[in-house]
Amino acid sequence: MIRTDWTVPEARAIHALPFADLMNRAQNLHRAHFDPNAIETASLLCIKTGGCPEDCGYCSQSAHHDTGVKATKLMGTEEVLAAAKRAKASGARRFCMGAAWRSPKDRDMNKLCDMVQGVAELGLETCMTLGHVDKRRTQRRIDVMSMKPRKLSAVLS
Repeated sequence: MIRTDWTVPEARAIHALPFADLMNRAQNLHRAHFDPNAIETASLLCIKTGGCPEDCGYCSQSAHHDTGVKATKLMGTEEVLAAAKRAKASGARRFCMGAAWRSPKDRDMNKLCDMVQGVAELGLETCMTLGHVDKRRTQRRIDVMSMKPRKLSAVLS
């Protein structure tokens, strides 16, 4: 059972556990719910590289630092789907897409939804990291993206 109602004292008690005890508890919980020997294979694709307006000192995608990363425009849907097909042929079960920006523009939402839908139609699990996405834009596309409301609420919380 996944809990979402942790109290601050409960979280502090877990945080205070000795590391080996914490790892043991995590392993036991994992084994109770998942095959302990299964490995989820995933492929990652940066669908828009560099030029992010955020000033995160650790990130090579930031436009504020000379990292040598060249900014690119958002990839085309067909190019993304071709990469997803290659990933599936290589054994991936999940295809994750990431974009370097603070948040997607309204004009990009249809294209992003087409990417998610196309990857899902290939039989792959999908995920995207898009920076800040407001609930209005995400809720508007929930039907297209074929995401279950439970997963959507987890993403937005």
